[in-house]
Amino acid sequence: MKKPAKVIPLGPPLDTSDDELDMAALVTPEDIAAAKADGRARMGARGAALLDAARAEVEDEDEPTG
Repeated sequence: MKKPAKVIPLGPPLDTSDDELDMAALVTPEDIAAAKADGRARMGARGAALLDAARAEVEDEDEPTG
């Protein structure tokens, strides 16, 4: 039997102006890559190793495994 989905109520709407939303829409993949590179330069060896680590594959909990 499938567990019922947990319902999480929505919070209040964000108090974001149209101008702020327009600026957020201008973020490009290059901007994100630059931010990651900047973060890597500022963090220690352990944090950089976490960025380089491969993501673990997560199995779907709803599907039977055997």
